[in-house]
Amino acid sequence: MSDAQVSVLIPTRNVWDGICLTVESILKRTPHPVKIIVCDNSLARNARACEPYRAVVEGEDDGNRRDYLRGMRDAGKIHYIENTGQDRKYGHGENIRIMLDCVDTRFAMLFNSTSEIVRPDWLTALTDMIRDPERDLGVARFRGGGARECDYITPCYWPNMMLLNVPLLRRFFPENRWDLEQIGFEDFHRPEIFTDYPKNPDRKPPLVFADTGWRLWEKITFDNPGGVRVLPLPDNYWATYIRWLGGIDRNSHRPEHPFVVGQLAEINRRLTALRAT
Repeated sequence: MSDAQVSVLIPTRNVWDGICLTVESILKRTPHPVKIIVCDNSLARNARACEPYRAVVEGEDDGNRRDYLRGMRDAGKIHYIENTGQDRKYGHGENIRIMLDCVDTRFAMLFNSTSEIVRPDWLTALTDMIRDPERDLGVARFRGGGARECDYITPCYWPNMMLLNVPLLRRFFPENRWDLEQIGFEDFHRPEIFTDYPKNPDRKPPLVFADTGWRLWEKITFDNPGGVRVLPLPDNYWATYIRWLGGIDRNSHRPEHPFVVGQLAEINRRLTALRAT
């Protein structure tokens, strides 16, 4: 992995064989060296995680593939981090922070743990977009802020499919802060973002849900004298370069749910086909 120019960062928790499909399709369908970093927080007790906490039972299939990931690490195919200390941090963002601290390549690709690589140029399609290394911070999909149910949600760059220019990122965003927050509306320091959205009467006061990529968007938007920019992810990227099979991590506590059953069946079908090639 020493020749790699790109590190692929994969946070994972409770995705069954989705992580196997992701790792193996990267290895098989990427024609140049990449460094794969996986951070798993399945053993961390975190009250803020999306799914209810469940104790790990010996011999139970709890949705994780720790032994598989340990084996891939021992074979020298991935760099594997087991993150067990997340009492005060939200899992996804904290995993991203930990992995970014480990990166020693020019680019870092934040990736989803239940996706299959479809085309061999899935990375170069994005790295070729970075033409000004002193200004182009990365490539990502932007999601605007808005109101949802009783709360507001901040604008952000979606971190589950984001290419980052690492040297510039470390200069521009040294705080490396990706944790999710819930902030009372009266304490939120940029309420003007939600001027066009009426306060929801069902929650007094309302909350602001600061998503994982919020802090990076905020800094680029309000504290960016050098004109650093994030380029938009191509509109057809998800449909053309990868196959996303996600969403099962949030339902790992109910494996009998029809959505989970269907997704796991498709994941295992795709994994069997991949291993046969």
